[in-house]
Amino acid sequence: MYDFDTVIDHSQLASEKWAAVRQDMGPNSDDVLALSVADMEFTTAPEIIEALHRAVDGGVFGYEYCTDAYYEALQSWMSEHHHWNIRKEWITPSDGVMTAVFTGLRAVTHPGDAVIIQRPVYYPFTNAALRNGLTILNNELVQNAAGRYEMDYEDLERKASEPRCTAMILCNPHNPVGRVWSAEELRRLADICVRHGVTILADEIHADFAYPGHEVTMFSTLGEDVAAHCMEFTAPSKTFNLAGLITSNVVIPDAALRRSFGIAADNVAGLSVNHFGLVACQAAYEHGADWLNELRTYLNGNLEVLREFASGNDAIDLVEPEGTYLAWLDCRKLKMSAEELRDFMRYQARVYFDEGVLFGDGGAGFERVNIACPRSMLERACEGVEQALKHR
Repeated sequence: MYDFDTVIDHSQLASEKWAAVRQDMGPNSDDVLALSVADMEFTTAPEIIEALHRAVDGGVFGYEYCTDAYYEALQSWMSEHHHWNIRKEWITPSDGVMTAVFTGLRAVTHPGDAVIIQRPVYYPFTNAALRNGLTILNNELVQNAAGRYEMDYEDLERKASEPRCTAMILCNPHNPVGRVWSAEELRRLADICVRHGVTILADEIHADFAYPGHEVTMFSTLGEDVAAHCMEFTAPSKTFNLAGLITSNVVIPDAALRRSFGIAADNVAGLSVNHFGLVACQAAYEHGADWLNELRTYLNGNLEVLREFASGNDAIDLVEPEGTYLAWLDCRKLKMSAEELRDFMRYQARVYFDEGVLFGDGGAGFERVNIACPRSMLERACEGVEQALKHR
């Protein structure tokens, strides 16, 4: 019913992902495929586009507030898709997840405090910590014998117990390694953090993407004790390709923590959302489920393409993703430095991925691949890497 196969011409679009190729590689890069930044190569659901057209036709773009219908759409989506019953008063709209994460850190830390992150992890977490004057305590993820990433709980306990540690940023599902943390894993993490008074900031922006056999657990559903120690950050941006409309929602069940977040927001002139973002988010949650279901099916097919590519050569392994539309390729058998691997992919294979080392030292030798693209584009990327491997 929906079209995920049409390749969009980005030559006339102000796309950050595609502009980066030209900026980094120069004018002779028109054939290079950008599969890096985590937005999709698909147009969003037509129901959302129609809602935006109606908003434009209204012709009034003054100051607005979130209507009851907006909150009800968000609450219904979370209840139906994530078994998460949230109250209206818990919700604070924001212009983006990372803006909200910055604000959340300001609410529960002071310069000189420490924050836990789990590298290799979404690199803006590092920026958020450093720009808030915090020390980073890295609870490095570890791979088991099968290559699956797991948490190091003994190390987490040590770091959470440090007196200056006041917060942890959790990525659930995890970007870039693709883990969908189980309820048992999250409960164990929560027990440690609650015991040591560490507030959890849970980035759940990829929560709508779990592959068959896996289910995302929204963090505060683990119990009232956990809910009292966490902030959760959600958005329709990854799910429906709406990142440019900078609209997200922060869910904070605990009243005292919510007041601290509000004060932190007021200290930077408050958080705001734009008219079109509100319209798109409400339309997505009211009418986007069928589109998303078809998208998930399509992404499963794309993942199979990448899986076959990885199994067909001896140099690159796929770390099997459980969620997100990002794939983590292990290229360490190539025995290249980070710079050599980057140049091999870009100049020989003609593909522009996100370099694994961006996510921390533990990501060296890996590449993050955005598979939310027309299948023909992903197949071209795999073919480019295959040909480059044959001629290296």
